[in-house]
Amino acid sequence: MKLQEHDMMIGLALICLSALFVFAEDPFFDNFDRRNGKPDNDWIVNSPEVKTEIKDKEILIHGTEKTNWKRNGIERLVDDINRVCFDFLNNDVFNVHLRVDDDKSGTNAYIDIYSPPGPQGGNNFNYASPADGAWPGWTNVGGVPFEKNPRKEGYRQLCLRKEQKNFFIIVDNREIAKIKNAGLLKITKVFISIDAAAGRSGSMHVDNVDIDDAFLKGSKAVSRQNKLPITWSKLKRLS
Repeated sequence: MKLQEHDMMIGLALICLSALFVFAEDPFFDNFDRRNGKPDNDWIVNSPEVKTEIKDKEILIHGTEKTNWKRNGIERLVDDINRVCFDFLNNDVFNVHLRVDDDKSGTNAYIDIYSPPGPQGGNNFNYASPADGAWPGWTNVGGVPFEKNPRKEGYRQLCLRKEQKNFFIIVDNREIAKIKNAGLLKITKVFISIDAAAGRSGSMHVDNVDIDDAFLKGSKAVSRQNKLPITWSKLKRLS
């Protein structure tokens, strides 16, 4: 093989591999230890009525709802994940919500979890889990006794774990519900948000978003834009 052809093949391989590495969603952990302002880092701010921002190294969602039960928060596009967790404190009017969807396959299935506020954060969880997108109403599953959170003192942790067609709601490391959803085969979008009745003012704090146990695997919050030069440098060494 001529040298030019060899270099061309390596170049094409590098382009394909770099696209794979950059745009695939690795296990992901974000503690928001960045300057105040926009979340950045590939987060989508879906917050039309209240402010959603980094404040003091966490996400703060705060303001006054203009529309009944309008969701405001942060979204993330992911790649077929099996677990999402985050620490939260909603002791100030707003409900906490975690919703997961499959935005890529065309299904209308989703799982939506929420809890009203409480003195130590929400602890009365409810879920909706339609396989066809039709609203089924809320199912109440309660909560667990408050325990010290080693990641964020005074905050609770909410997790959703997927095992094929079964989903598990976990609060402070305790399973509180097992859900079946035959329509939700993949999770490709995560939405962490608040809602409240129109005219209500409040706030919610969010921190330590962990996708697929990234914290245990040592993954850090690296945006795709920042990942590209790192990926190229690694691939060049392989050539």
